[in-house]
Amino acid sequence: MQLAATYKLNTTQRQSWAGHGYVVLRDFFEADVCDALDVWTEELAQWPETPGKWMKYFETDDVAHRQLCRIENFMDYHEGWHQVLNDPALMALLEDLFGEPAVLFKEKINFKLPGGAGFLPHQDGPAFRMFGQDYHITLMIAVDRATVDNGCLQVARDGQHQRGLLKQASDGSLAQEVAESLAWTPVACEPGDIILFDSNVPHFSAKNDSAKSRRALYVTYNKRSQGDKRSEYYKDKRDKFPPECERDPKKDYNKHSHVYNLGNPIE
Repeated sequence: MQLAATYKLNTTQRQSWAGHGYVVLRDFFEADVCDALDVWTEELAQWPETPGKWMKYFETDDVAHRQLCRIENFMDYHEGWHQVLNDPALMALLEDLFGEPAVLFKEKINFKLPGGAGFLPHQDGPAFRMFGQDYHITLMIAVDRATVDNGCLQVARDGQHQRGLLKQASDGSLAQEVAESLAWTPVACEPGDIILFDSNVPHFSAKNDSAKSRRALYVTYNKRSQGDKRSEYYKDKRDKFPPECERDPKKDYNKHSHVYNLGNPIE
């Protein structure tokens, strides 16, 4: 099943990718697919915490209420999302940007419910290099409308992705002086819009100060020539930063947070 028609980037989109390290596509999915994404995301939210399967992570809001922050490793348990993440039109688009076929590396949905915290300024690249890969492309699909008020993705434009890896703080996020020196551009989205950005693009998102959720899928791909590391990634993450339902209360998981909890509000 193909959910989207074959998509070719136009000149303006290619210039955005080359000059800024990201591109926004506002016409990739039809309306019925956007509706399905909403339903499927809610289905995942209702899944119970289950050791050894999908991975649900939580945060604490301003009134000390535990709320869902993220779900990962769900593709193998949901047919609809499996189709989306491996859609032929999407894979062809990624092959165009990579210059070779793409392989899925990891997938997550950030729910960012009302009051949900933001994600610190960071680059994705440093956290993934431990798997012998040096370049990734992340696809964001907006499930809800994303605005400045509810914490949309913000990026550093104008060639910042070409500077390589920037100075980091001890937790893996960008050093404060680096983050403060960058000009940040919010990327507002409607449901079904997608953003593709490379692993050197500095980005962050602020707190959701609205009364509605800002759910978004983030799925990361790598070049096929650098291996299929998805199983290895989740095996290692489950050991070093598992979901709450799998944690050993005697273990300290913070020492791996610079890889598996980079810039996140997850506890």
